[in-house]
Amino acid sequence: MSSNIDTRQAYINGIESYRNNDYKNARYWFQLSYQDDNYREQVLANLIKIDIVEGKFSKARDILNANKDTDSPRLKQVYGLLENVENNFEESKRYYSECMATPNMQYKSLLALAKLYVQTGDYDIAEKMYHTIKLNCRFYVQTMMDLICLYILEKDFYKAQQYLRKIDEAQLLPKQLRHYKILNAYVSYFLGQLNDLDNYDIENDYMIYRLLHPGEEALLAHIERHKNQEQKMTNGCFFKYIDTKKLLDVSYDIIQNMNPNHFEISDMYRFRLDSPIGYKGEEITSDLCVVSTIGTKDIVTMYPVALSEEFDKEGFSTRQFIKAKRLEGGRMNG
Repeated sequence: MSSNIDTRQAYINGIESYRNNDYKNARYWFQLSYQDDNYREQVLANLIKIDIVEGKFSKARDILNANKDTDSPRLKQVYGLLENVENNFEESKRYYSECMATPNMQYKSLLALAKLYVQTGDYDIAEKMYHTIKLNCRFYVQTMMDLICLYILEKDFYKAQQYLRKIDEAQLLPKQLRHYKILNAYVSYFLGQLNDLDNYDIENDYMIYRLLHPGEEALLAHIERHKNQEQKMTNGCFFKYIDTKKLLDVSYDIIQNMNPNHFEISDMYRFRLDSPIGYKGEEITSDLCVVSTIGTKDIVTMYPVALSEEFDKEGFSTRQFIKAKRLEGGRMNG
């Protein structure tokens, strides 16, 4: 590009695309702005975050490890995110705690730490932190969303509904609005207030549609879409010959004894199977991510991922104490 103003606009376009979950265009704009030294560190951090969102955890870790000597607070925050999604919560806490020393990252890091306490079942600690963080107007909406998810996990659906009503829909960004509508539907469903009269569409409202149509037919049809070979380089894809029904049955059995990783408004179960199932980029992978409705084992989709060798090194996935603590609402001692 010809000038700094061009790279600045490319960076802004990248941020806008990222916020709208348009990762293909976000990657394009970020790569254009990467040539500008003023944006290089931010761009690298965002490109790695896209890899994490797309389930390319092994690639993300390789890039982070290659830049570890920079001692960048931005990259430490991305390290914290990666360790979170790969179930290494103590490592994640360490990175986010180090970022607290950087003034403009304190609230963002504090919010990330609160999410980690939710992961480990320490709901009471997380709730207190959220109530402090939401006093900062910049983080109010995200913190309210996180509190609503916390109350759903605690099965306190009336309280979750009260907090939903405190959010002004008109002030939400597109991604936040989508999450708000899904959470609102979840709470209404659990309170017996959701019905088919709202005409939720399977294409545009799939997560809500699944609540009202829990049968396997729609679920299998949705999973089949992840066989689209055109998604190989971005979201990844299953092999065309994969028996989707068998994979679903095996996955359902596996997650019964696993602790979920709460991510945004869903529960995630990530694990490695004995045989390859598809592609993540050019890499053949045996790693799978199963997504369920938050606070349940009700599967809504699954897709291939590429876990790093550091995945779940803390043994969180099957740790029984975490499971017991979550069931007690995060108020156990020890």
